Amino acid sequence: MAVSDPGFAALRARRGRRGDAGFTLIELVVVMVVMAVVTVTVVIGIGNIRGANVDTEAGQLAAAVRYLYNLSVLNGRNYRLIVDLDSHAWWGEAQDSRDPCKQFLLPGEGEEEGREVDEDDEGNAPPPAAFGAAKSALLQKRELPKGIAFVGAMTSHQSDIERKGQVHLNFFPNGSVEAGFVLIGDSDDDSDVVTVEVLPLQGTARVYNGELTVDDWLDQER
Repeated sequence: MAVSDPGFAALRARRGRRGDAGFTLIELVVVMVVMAVVTVTVVIGIGNIRGANVDTEAGQLAAAVRYLYNLSVLNGRNYRLIVDLDSHAWWGEAQDSRDPCKQFLLPGEGEEEGREVDEDDEGNAPPPAAFGAAKSALLQKRELPKGIAFVGAMTSHQSDIERKGQVHLNFFPNGSVEAGFVLIGDSDDDSDVVTVEVLPLQGTARVYNGELTVDDWLDQER
């Protein structure tokens, strides 16, 4: 018959408690390490996705520039690219008028005060040539994805980068395009900005990392 030793039983109990406590501590350490690794991986993944989205949106805007250039030449009509800096959306528009006298004028030009305007039989002046939404599905209103925003935009008839409102880039049927650039960036990271610069002599746009400044752009245009 086995003899029970109270001291030996107490020692085993203490060892058991140490083992349980040690095992629980190891588990906590392992869980914390796994959570840290997962968190870092998710953060890096989100950053990569947002970076890819900025580049993707910039590429689509550059493609729209080339498409509008081609449409303007082929259809013999003025087009324009609208960049809405408030709603962070863009779309294309076509000029309704086919008046050849207006095909090479920016909207609002040629309407100086005091200039005589041809009137109809009832004495009414003709309405200015209006723009309407382009019929192409590729130029319908497109909003930037969440987390991506228009940082600013500027064209040749502006003196500084616009941060609010709408900016219009004009395309003419003679194959010319208004010079300008659009800035697209990550809403949560001011350093993550991509520039879409319109090249008027080529009817295309180039995309590169970084924010183009007014001085650098004006130096390129000279």
